[in-house]
Parts: sequence; C-alpha cells; structure tokens
Amino acid sequence: MRVPEVSAFDSHCVVSDESVASNNRSSMEGHKTGLSRSSMDEWNMNDSKLPRLTLATLPTPLHRLQNLSDELATEVWIKRDDLTGFAMGGNKVRKAEFIFADVLAQKSDVVLTIGATQSNHACVVAAAARRLRIECHLFLAGQMSEQPTGNLLLDRLAGAELHFVNSFDERSPAMEAFAEVLRAKGRIPYTIPLGGSNAIGAYGYVVGFQELENQLRSLPPRPTRLVFASSSCGTYAGLLAGKALLDSEIELLGVRVDLDPNPEETICAVADACAQRIGLTKRFRSEEVHLKPDYAGEDYGVPTEEGSEALTKLWQSEGILLDPVYTAKAMAGLIDLARRGEFINERVVFLHTGGAPAVFTSIPRLEFHTQPEATELH
Repeated sequence: MRVPEVSAFDSHCVVSDESVASNNRSSMEGHKTGLSRSSMDEWNMNDSKLPRLTLATLPTPLHRLQNLSDELATEVWIKRDDLTGFAMGGNKVRKAEFIFADVLAQKSDVVLTIGATQSNHACVVAAAARRLRIECHLFLAGQMSEQPTGNLLLDRLAGAELHFVNSFDERSPAMEAFAEVLRAKGRIPYTIPLGGSNAIGAYGYVVGFQELENQLRSLPPRPTRLVFASSSCGTYAGLLAGKALLDSEIELLGVRVDLDPNPEETICAVADACAQRIGLTKRFRSEEVHLKPDYAGEDYGVPTEEGSEALTKLWQSEGILLDPVYTAKAMAGLIDLARRGEFINERVVFLHTGGAPAVFTSIPRLEFHTQPEATELH
C-alpha cells in the first residue's frame, strides 16, 4: 500500500511503505489483526497507513532498569521515548510526525494549538512549524513570565506567537475564534487539539506499539505490562489501537496525572477514530481501558511527594531523568504497585514519554530526598 505524497517540501523526509525507518523491520500475521482487508498478508511499522513526516530518531532504546529491578524484586524495563530526538519532545514527536504530514497535505500556512504554559506538545508544534517555515500560534493557559524557562523559553526560541488566556477552558474557543479570523483573511489554518490527541496523532503510537513488540521479541516470552502516564488520552488511544491491530498480549496500564472526568470515554473515542482511519473494524469499550487514578495528586501540573521521590530514585539509581508533570507520577505508581505485588511473575515496561524541560521549572518544588554529604577539599 503506497503512502500518498503530502508535499514537494523535503520529500526525502516523508516515510513511505517502501522505505526503511528502522533496523527492527518485521512482519505480523494479518489474519490476527481484525483488519477489514482480509487479503492483507502482513503489516509492519513501515507500511504506514497515513502520510508521515520524519522528525523522530527511531527506534528508541528498550533496556532493563537493573538497580530498580533488584530493589523492587520485579523485572522492570524502560522504553526510552524521552529520546525521540526532536525538540526534547518525547512522545509528542511520534504524534507530530503524522500531524505535520497532514498539515502539509492540507497545504496549511499556519498552525494553531493549545496547552499549558509548559506544554511539551505545544513546544514540539512550535519547533516543527519553524522547521517547516510555517507560522505558529500557541494558546496557553497562564501568564508570560519575565524570564521564561523550560518549554516556554523553547517556544520563544522557535518564534511561535504566544496567546495567553486565564483558564484551560478558554483555550479552545480562543484558538477557534482566531482560526476564523485567519480564514477571513484568506489563510489556511490548521488547528491541533490538546496534546495532539486525535486520530492522526494517535497513529504515532500505533506505529510505536509495534516498534516495542519488535524489540520484545528478542527477550524470553513472559507476560508483559506496559505502564505509562496518561492525560490527554492520545498516547493511550494509539497504544490501544496498536494492541488490537497486532492482536498483542501486552497489557496496558495508564497512570493518571490529572483529574479530568471520564477519560475512558475519550480514549475509546480517539482509538475508534484512529482504528477507522487504518481499516480496523474493532470498536473499543471503556472496560478495555485500565487506568490507575491514585497518583495524580492535587491536579495536572502539580508535583507530588511520591513523584518527587520517584524522580530522585530513578536519577540516582539509573541516571535517567523523569519529569514532575507526567513520568514522575507514573513511575511513582509503578513503584507503589510493584511493592504491593501487582506485577508478580510479570515483566514491566515503563514507557518514558519525556518532558525534561519541565524539570528545570520545578526545582524549588522538588524535594531532595537523599542529601549527599559535603566533602571539604583541602
């Protein structure tokens, strides 16, 4: 199946079904996938059903966390999507590859999206738009600081136009109203939802799921649980669709990092839309979505004591940096569940979704749980 061309711009960056995106190419038996095209003999991560623009460096590594495994008496591995290699954007880069291919296909000349002031997604959108020489507008909840740090600093470096609103609920209406103004001027705006969490963005994790499956085949067979942070629902939706497409036995476990109501419904809606785009006949039910709500703390973006402990532990034991908004809370959940015996006789894979820039905006709120002894030099 050929991938439609999206633009003459940097055509060498668009991955087609005839190119080799990684050295982990392998096939899956089509009759297991539930695909409506019954004649399909195989599906693999290079046979993208949607146009794709190469931004990420893939595949990202999968390796064991030996010290944490020993401490928890649990086999713990980590999938390093913090190392996707573009704009320090972690999991948002996988989504952006397909979203920006669609931006080019629609011949849009300006992109708009929403987020928090330290949004990883907004930062990736700003950087990708700049790379493609497309105008970018970000609608963020909060205020501009006199000395921007973290992702807000990177947004400014990318040259994005920043629009601040007072609350999360005001972001989408403000973006849509501005898009209408642009259309009235003859522009072709492209609006991207929170987190890039729509059918197109979620497809990045359909492809990402098979990448992980390919890597796990080199390990001895064992029941496997994939643990990850869940918020805007796009990553979970893509993983859910990928699991169904490949008829995988990997179990998914999302750790909630916010208090938004009814995330299961949103995840299923996005997964359904993604599945429909790629010819998968399955429709998803809320019972198939497994979320742990106990580690979100006060709300999105508010660090927790357990998350700070997890962040410190992984940095000191493995030299891997988590972020206080997403991955620290998710790792806190993994550690607590392992200590409670949740993963007995299982392999646990932690999906590191990135977010490092946020660490450097939260240092005053992070507790240093193990203080090194000061050494006086003579």
